[in-house]
Amino acid sequence: MNLRNSFLWLVAACLIAAGPANAEARDRVSVKVFPAHGGLRDFQVMDVTIERIKIVIPTAPARPPDRFFDAIDGILGSHGITSNWQYVFPDGAFIRITIEIGKRRVELSSAHTLYERGGRHIATERGLVSLKGRDLKQVLAKESEAFRSRRLAFEKILALVNAKLREKLEQ
Repeated sequence: MNLRNSFLWLVAACLIAAGPANAEARDRVSVKVFPAHGGLRDFQVMDVTIERIKIVIPTAPARPPDRFFDAIDGILGSHGITSNWQYVFPDGAFIRITIEIGKRRVELSSAHTLYERGGRHIATERGLVSLKGRDLKQVLAKESEAFRSRRLAFEKILALVNAKLREKLEQ
């Protein structure tokens, strides 16, 4: 048996010893933009998935930590997000972020980042309202802490995904 065949047998044995791949062995963050049927059309359509497949091979050197998934997990933890969150408008555009890290699966859907881009409107717990010269931070200060926290977590995760995509495009 030559060296190449020996290596292939070693890899196969390690994969068999590690067991079959399961849902815990694959982390995934997916972002999809659902366009509106009318009105809001001037945004970039996005449908991406970033994955991390964890294959355990006992003889392989340890891989460096994945800062992207660690940051996403940290954002979910620091904002207390343990369940799905949805802030969408009937027949309106929105963005859905699906996060699967380990055994955790969370789906965050929101329209606020799309509808607030022009700086004239703000998404509140009661719906989209005109700023009419008011300061965005002052209007948001009147909303519940849970609503503000989920908005912020959504924005941070979306920013991380965009940064990861830019990084991949530059490679």
